[in-house]
Amino acid sequence: MIGMATLLFGLVACKSEPTADAPHAATNGVLEYKEIRLNEQDVVKTLKANDMELMTADSADSYFQLNKVKPLIYALPGKEKIMVYVYDNAKGTSKARLDFAEQTKGMDMNPPLFYNVKNVLILYQHNVGGVRPQEKTAHHSKIETAIEQLLGDEIYFKHNKTYNLAKLESFMNSFSSHKVDQMKITSLTIEGDPIYTYLLTDGTKLQYAQDNSEDAFAGGDKGVSKTECTGIEQQSVEGRTVFVATGCQSGDQRYILTVPDSK
Repeated sequence: MIGMATLLFGLVACKSEPTADAPHAATNGVLEYKEIRLNEQDVVKTLKANDMELMTADSADSYFQLNKVKPLIYALPGKEKIMVYVYDNAKGTSKARLDFAEQTKGMDMNPPLFYNVKNVLILYQHNVGGVRPQEKTAHHSKIETAIEQLLGDEIYFKHNKTYNLAKLESFMNSFSSHKVDQMKITSLTIEGDPIYTYLLTDGTKLQYAQDNSEDAFAGGDKGVSKTECTGIEQQSVEGRTVFVATGCQSGDQRYILTVPDSK
């Protein structure tokens, strides 16, 4: 568990040589985030490992084509279904959500539950009505567990819930030990727009980047911003822990993530 006291993981005077434990973070000396794409087999295998009885759907079954991609459909007990959409990158899933909203505008339907994991969008068609039926559905918790296992180097924040928070501690440990690593944080706004934060280290440098280009309410600073920082600090603020990058060239601190304290 990540401690709640204020800690600083910074560059120290005497550095060891960086290792190549996570070579995706550095390419020819340039820090660049490398998306680790998932495929259908990754998703299906992990869902099945979490006791989901996925069966091949009837060949006559069909569902919405979203952002030019047809879904891979699997049947569940109780006439429920799972639809898996695989895209080239995470932004493809955002466009798919908008496409679904446009295609179903004005329809009287029981909408599916949406789950994002990297470049994959999962739709769960359940048999429970209601605006927020997650707690009542048979497979919601199993899907969430599978997603946490699939996230890898990514943290996902949605509706005040954080998935794969352990990656933050892992990245901070890598940085303080001068190891190569990368991390991506996807945070959904209240409106459902994603904001991406990237932290990269080659074992010596710490690069911070944020992309809010898909946030409809971003205002004048909309776009991608990058800066180099020297450390990561966590601070206790009114029952929450706020993580920030410190010693940054562009502004002293840059926001990373907020986590509610455990009760």
